[in-house]
Amino acid sequence: MNDDLYPRHQWRYLYENTLRHGGENPGLADELLRWLDEHPAHVTEVREAGRPGSHLISLRTPPERGYSPLERLYAVSRILDLLLLNYQDPPDDPAEAPDAWYPPVGVYPAFCEALGADRIGRRGFHPFFHEIVEVRQADDPDEPPSIVEERWPGYMMGSMLLTRAGVVVTAGARHLVAGIADRSTLYWTFWRRSRSTNDCSDGWGSNSQWGTDFRRDYLADGRLHYNVDKALDPVDEEEWGDDEEDLDPASMIELVRYRCSTIVDHGDDQYPYNDHHVEPAPAD
Repeated sequence: MNDDLYPRHQWRYLYENTLRHGGENPGLADELLRWLDEHPAHVTEVREAGRPGSHLISLRTPPERGYSPLERLYAVSRILDLLLLNYQDPPDDPAEAPDAWYPPVGVYPAFCEALGADRIGRRGFHPFFHEIVEVRQADDPDEPPSIVEERWPGYMMGSMLLTRAGVVVTAGARHLVAGIADRSTLYWTFWRRSRSTNDCSDGWGSNSQWGTDFRRDYLADGRLHYNVDKALDPVDEEEWGDDEEDLDPASMIELVRYRCSTIVDHGDDQYPYNDHHVEPAPAD
């Protein structure tokens, strides 16, 4: 079987086929695992993105034909968003629920593990590894966030974050505010059932949206590297203009770290995609 990476966007076709037929297919997990077996070059490319030192290598440049590695990784993230839907609460307003199916919960971990990813086992809450699904407000406003429940597992592909674990946390209001940290717009995300999302594919057509880059985060050399491709390929200020950002630098770093607002809702029209951040990794 021809597994050339370039002529067609195979991950996109897998996403679209899964979206169309997966809910009616009791053998979805087996079909996805068979697809991975039949496309070893695509699986290898994802694994190579997690190898040591990959955070220092740009993956934005496309080949002479086809999509770039970052664009193919973005399509993988769309598949993961799809497989995660059944782990999430339905929207507050049933009328807002999309006309779609939700795959069985066991398909997601089976797919990630077959891809070669390792489950995140961190006990302490950290926004690098954990997506906030629900905040249970603590009486003490200074109480730091702690995990009380995991709704879905997260996975690392070597040193690269593949997808964060979804967690319920208890926290004081000076750290995380219920109704904001768990309901504000989630950036760098295409689809969640119970909250608004925003990524760089929004507003593009059915074909153009697949030219979106995957956000790469890494645990490397004892540090956490967020959105590394913006460090490797800085934004051209002349191209983007030099208008002042609406948010102060600390608030923008908050969006980069958490991918959402945490205490004050910054809204759904921010543009944190050009920012990056590095910080020491937690011990656990």
